[in-house]
Amino acid sequence: MLKALFIVFSITFLAGCQSAQFGDYTYDDFPWIMRWEELETLGFDEERTMVYYYNRDFFGTDCLGCVLINEALFRYGAENTDDVSLYLVNERTVQGIRPTGLRGQPTLFWVQEGIIEARLFGAGPILAFIESLEAGDVDWDTLEWE
Repeated sequence: MLKALFIVFSITFLAGCQSAQFGDYTYDDFPWIMRWEELETLGFDEERTMVYYYNRDFFGTDCLGCVLINEALFRYGAENTDDVSLYLVNERTVQGIRPTGLRGQPTLFWVQEGIIEARLFGAGPILAFIESLEAGDVDWDTLEWE
């Protein structure tokens, strides 16, 4: 009986992870970077290029910090396309050599002309920054980055 309950619980849990959606937007709403070398081609446009470095396994399970920021980040990235372009990098699937300074997930970083110009690590700083962006309190020229 206990074994049967465990199997039912496991199937239910995995099914829930597979269909995870964060608000109105999902991972599928944004372009993915499949090789680290692709960063060299980003950040040549008018809008700012944000890259979200996250960790999601093949079951659809996200890192805890990723779960905390996904809804706010995805909403901002989808609803502010005139100001930013949001790209996604999954630690589990990206190929190539990871750039120096990206030590864990979640990390949000900005690329300008193929170079990482700034980064934020951790759910708390990323959420605070997204709130500042939404409130219009961000002066890009005077920001101090990690």
